[in-house]
Amino acid sequence: MTKEIILDKVKAFPPLDDTVNQVMAVCNDVESSVADLAKVVKSDPMTTTNILKAANSPLYGFSREIKSIEQAVSIFGMETVKGFAFSSFLQKKPDLDLSPYGIDAKDFASISEQQNAFVAKWYKGKRAKLDMLILPSFLMEIGKIVLASLVIEHGKKDEFKALIEQVKTLEDMHNLEKKVFGITNEEVTAILLNDWNFDPIMYNAIRHLNNPQEAEEEVQEYAQVLQVIKTVITTQPLDLDSNLPKAVALVEEYKLDKPKFEEVVRDTFQLENV
Repeated sequence: MTKEIILDKVKAFPPLDDTVNQVMAVCNDVESSVADLAKVVKSDPMTTTNILKAANSPLYGFSREIKSIEQAVSIFGMETVKGFAFSSFLQKKPDLDLSPYGIDAKDFASISEQQNAFVAKWYKGKRAKLDMLILPSFLMEIGKIVLASLVIEHGKKDEFKALIEQVKTLEDMHNLEKKVFGITNEEVTAILLNDWNFDPIMYNAIRHLNNPQEAEEEVQEYAQVLQVIKTVITTQPLDLDSNLPKAVALVEEYKLDKPKFEEVVRDTFQLENV
């Protein structure tokens, strides 16, 4: 399968829907308010449901019941709401089929929220950096949607799924996709986000997720964080016992906030020790 075929598939990806475009417009308007954003969100039932459900789940750990979309938008903040808008847009795709990767659309959305919640807790209090990580943490695996559709179109679903079942680590996934497609799902994601006019730091952080050392200095920490998160939470059922030590080693190597990382790991996976 050539890169040209994959790039053509990326170009054929459906345009963003009205909800996403309106959310982006409100968030990019310095004079907009939480009320303005809540009004847009309320016009989309799926986005509203997803945000309220997440706000009241243990995943994000809010201390009180969130009853209104205005409350939820205020607590989550604009960047996270953008992520939910994009996630809902993807869930609405009638042809969304991730079965070659062994998951369905519901699983994919749930895992994306877990990845987002992890970074939100880990970088809580570091607003400038968190704002650059929120959307990438939500969307860093959407390249799999493109690659899965190509596998299905070429009648290779069962063959590819058998290979996926052998994946044990993030590196295994990287190597498999390179062998089959000549490109990784992260690289495909970066192309999509570039086409959607995302901040270059965001899509380059995803593009360099597997090789943060090759990223520009201003991008490196973001790529490192995403690599760590994806090492422990990804769409593949990776073995936490073997991958968590790898994630901890990366945190140490990159000199990231290890105490806070371990705290979030204990909370996320209900562990006594890391």
